[in-house]
Amino acid sequence: LAILVPSNPELMRKGRAMIFYFTGTGNSLAAAQTIARATGDMLADIGASYKRKDFDFTLEQGEQLGFVFPTYYWTTPAIVDTFVKLARFRTGNREAFAPGYCFAVVSCGRFVGNAARVFETRLLASQGINLDASFSVRSVGNCTFLYAPAQGERREQLLANAELEARRVAERVRQRERVHAEHRNPVGVLLSAAFERDEKPCPTASFHTLPTCIHCGRCAELCPTNTITLIEGAPRWAEMGCTRCLACLHRCPTNSIQYGKRTETRGRYANPVLAERKGA
Repeated sequence: LAILVPSNPELMRKGRAMIFYFTGTGNSLAAAQTIARATGDMLADIGASYKRKDFDFTLEQGEQLGFVFPTYYWTTPAIVDTFVKLARFRTGNREAFAPGYCFAVVSCGRFVGNAARVFETRLLASQGINLDASFSVRSVGNCTFLYAPAQGERREQLLANAELEARRVAERVRQRERVHAEHRNPVGVLLSAAFERDEKPCPTASFHTLPTCIHCGRCAELCPTNTITLIEGAPRWAEMGCTRCLACLHRCPTNSIQYGKRTETRGRYANPVLAERKGA
């Protein structure tokens, strides 16, 4: 089974509710952990499940089901789309699982767009599960080939605000509010319409490394789609399969990985929650 983390062992005795999260640089993990601490749900890592091609999950009938993931190009990440198609949610008796309450939380740098609505449609089509609630949490943006991630005081303020927002969302989830309350705006909705599609190819030709690469293999370990292979210790990206989470770029220990011509002069970003995880 994919990595499962009991967020609160005492509360976990009441059931096997799960929050499935996907994260590249930690924002969605931070939000998922905050929610799980309030609800007692277990955390399941979509990236680890995808990497190991393990999509079978056992849940208790009628329990709560949650999803936390970032918005990429103002819509859902390709890896989340695929996970929803391939996941097999079953009870201990191998019956089809139906949650008593299902929610989604979308993290974003600025515009959440229609990502939650797109996810709602895909979840219903693939799993026959209705999304009862959706929320959003804004944090530090990490799309460094488009812009430089916030630094210094601005970064700290965004992280503090994200934690407060995640706590508010956690309380609403704990109360099982049935509401679609993500922060949408006209610009984000228009951008979603422009970029949402069934297939979301993520070109990898712009990835390259600097001579400072130490051939540690960290990037291949982090890659949730197994797009990176090591050739004589150096990373090589396959043409297909990348979900563009940028974990390899942002979490390279020597900042050697680049995407295009502009990332070399821009900072890197990882949510502090990753420093708390051994091997993160």
